[in-house]
Amino acid sequence: MIFTDATFFIFLAAIFGGYWLLQDKEERLTLLLVASAIFYGWWDWRFLGLIGSVILVSWAVAKFAATRAPGDRDRRFALIGGIVFNLSVIAVFKYFGFFADSARTMLAGVGLDPGWTALNILLPVGISFYVFQAISYMVDVARGDMAPEHRLRRVALYIAFFPQLVAGPIVRAASFFPQMEREKTLSSALFFAGLRAFVLGFAYKAGIADNLAQFVDPIYGDALVAGDTQLSDWSNLALIGATLAFAGLIYFDFAGYSLMAIGVARWFGFYIPKNFDFPYSSPSIEDFWRRWHISLSSWLRDYVYIPLGGNRGGKRQTYRNLMATMLLGGLWHGAAWTFVAWGALHGAALIFQKAVFRSDIALRFGLGLIATQLFVLLTWVPFRAESFSDMVTIWSAFAGLREGGSMGLSLWVWMVIPLIALDAMLGRGALKRLKSVKLLRRPTLYWGSLGVLSGILLALYPLEATPFVYFQF
Repeated sequence: MIFTDATFFIFLAAIFGGYWLLQDKEERLTLLLVASAIFYGWWDWRFLGLIGSVILVSWAVAKFAATRAPGDRDRRFALIGGIVFNLSVIAVFKYFGFFADSARTMLAGVGLDPGWTALNILLPVGISFYVFQAISYMVDVARGDMAPEHRLRRVALYIAFFPQLVAGPIVRAASFFPQMEREKTLSSALFFAGLRAFVLGFAYKAGIADNLAQFVDPIYGDALVAGDTQLSDWSNLALIGATLAFAGLIYFDFAGYSLMAIGVARWFGFYIPKNFDFPYSSPSIEDFWRRWHISLSSWLRDYVYIPLGGNRGGKRQTYRNLMATMLLGGLWHGAAWTFVAWGALHGAALIFQKAVFRSDIALRFGLGLIATQLFVLLTWVPFRAESFSDMVTIWSAFAGLREGGSMGLSLWVWMVIPLIALDAMLGRGALKRLKSVKLLRRPTLYWGSLGVLSGILLALYPLEATPFVYFQF
């Protein structure tokens, strides 16, 4: 069930109507939990047992840990056991084939034939997101940062809340649990706040990202994997254009989903934090990670980087912790060495910035913006490429070091540049200046513009809804 699919709108209308017709808070929460189970089971009902086990173990571990004193050995062992269980779920379903293939390749390299074939395990949608939420809940309780929730239903709703279940944002328990206790009323302000976020997210996803896919898929997608075309068939400009299109696609697709999730949650009276803050306006790689996938970067900071020691042990330890965190962040995105390479490149860039620039001051001008965005663009290549060989080929196209083929892309691919530039301008203050224009505050102009935007979206909307990019993570 995809947010841009007609089935979802029918589902959402039914749940929205039932939710606000109910007056009792507990009945509303129960309805949301049932809706979340239906939503997740729609993908593959067999995985309801998997997410159920994650919920049950996380609830039990947090509840047990809270009964032991801080520093108690049983409390620490319970937390370790809960984390190991949750990470094992990801390891089996997401990384088993990756590690098995890697081990087989290593053994073959020294002349040994392991004689096994990797299992083709189906990846449960959203597994990396809800497992990280479950881990953060257990850790927060074990640290004493929050009290445990004894009611299993509330823990289940926190982990399985359908608006952000399959692709985030990753929500912290300390912000979500109090919202379940508040009395909620439907108001025009609440409804239109959700509508604005949802429509903008829909525009990002259906109007921009889905249309950019037609330029990305022939070069980075299934056609290349199936052997219908080869990278050598495409011109250098085509490879550069497809990479630019992917930079736009992954941003508008993922930011679009996050905005739609925020809007849907708002319709039920819940606040979900923003996940993107105009990352292509960043003048430094450190600033980029403050703006890109904010819920993941803050999760990695709080539950990986700081526990490893953060910046408390001197330069060498700080650099080590940064690299370890970014390597994990790369591996979180996908079970392939190209994702690890992507994380390593960003880790190296963060280390370089800390070693060379003491602050962002030297990077706040145009040079910093250009260098940062060029680096981000080039590192999208290993993120999306199917192999290191493809990665080198595409980088060679950027450097002009390969003899390109004859196939090219439509000139429309270059429209991604003004789209990204416009978004970056909004991130650098243009949005605040637009809000200050009195003409734009007129209701007739506002709703007229919204109507025009809706018409454009319907015209641009592909005949078939396409899955969100981050569903695979």
